[in-house]
Amino acid sequence: MKITIIHFSPSGYTQKVTFMLEKELKKRGQDVQLVEMKGNEDFFIRKDFYGFLKKNIQQHDVLLIGGPVYAHHLQYHIQNLIQSLPKPDYIWGKYVIPYICYGGISSGIALKEAADLLKRTGRVVYAGMKVSAPHSMTRAFMDEEFNRDKLQDQNFSEITELVDRIMKLNNGKERVCNAKHLNYNGIMTFLKAKIIFKEKLWHEKRYPQISIDKNSCTNCGKCIKLCPVLHLIKKDGVVVENNQSSCIHCFNCVTDCPSDAIKLIGDMEKGQAFMRKMIAKNGNKESPETAIYPLF
Repeated sequence: MKITIIHFSPSGYTQKVTFMLEKELKKRGQDVQLVEMKGNEDFFIRKDFYGFLKKNIQQHDVLLIGGPVYAHHLQYHIQNLIQSLPKPDYIWGKYVIPYICYGGISSGIALKEAADLLKRTGRVVYAGMKVSAPHSMTRAFMDEEFNRDKLQDQNFSEITELVDRIMKLNNGKERVCNAKHLNYNGIMTFLKAKIIFKEKLWHEKRYPQISIDKNSCTNCGKCIKLCPVLHLIKKDGVVVENNQSSCIHCFNCVTDCPSDAIKLIGDMEKGQAFMRKMIAKNGNKESPETAIYPLF
């Protein structure tokens, strides 16, 4: 069986899960292709989503798509990717499995959004997986990253279970679509996500913006390599923001700048208070924290 895994991992946690899946699938003798979205100019600069897919995706039987949860939603670049998928044919397999990593507060409606979009492409949503992971945004607000010890186990049982389910597709038996099972968090979570947690708007208006201190910056370029969406570039030898691709507030550049030259501009106390409130109210209280749907 040929399996393609497309993943977008701004802070590296979805990538970690992806590598676990790849390892387990290959252990079972499966042919696995990994496709990384991060840092791709076709996708993030030229916005040629279909071109990115056509150039990178090989023939497969099963497609896995992995990405992060941002503000209760499936991160919008993953949504763009799914909406650009060709219909299943001799190259594009009909079975698909979305998987998400969330920072232990809420997985929101991300898997439901993935399932709804994937169904529209004519695919059979065979299963879905959510994984409780470190909350990367808290690195910029808190003394310690929330959930920092998650994903320490390189072989957690849900990886094996998901691969077990994938292997059942090997027998050629027609499988039903399980998209409805990926809507597990209820109507209140759906309403909150739709009415309150507006990811794109929050990036533009609510989240702190980055600022590069030209006096401190050594123009080493580390932040450019770390930026998953190519928002940072060098122009005339100087690191600047690129208005062709919007910042998604992964904060890699802020936390990993060797000269501490990238700062956040905004009401940091308000941001920290909001984050602490969310953690106190919902931190690690989603049950089950990590799971495969449908639940058996």
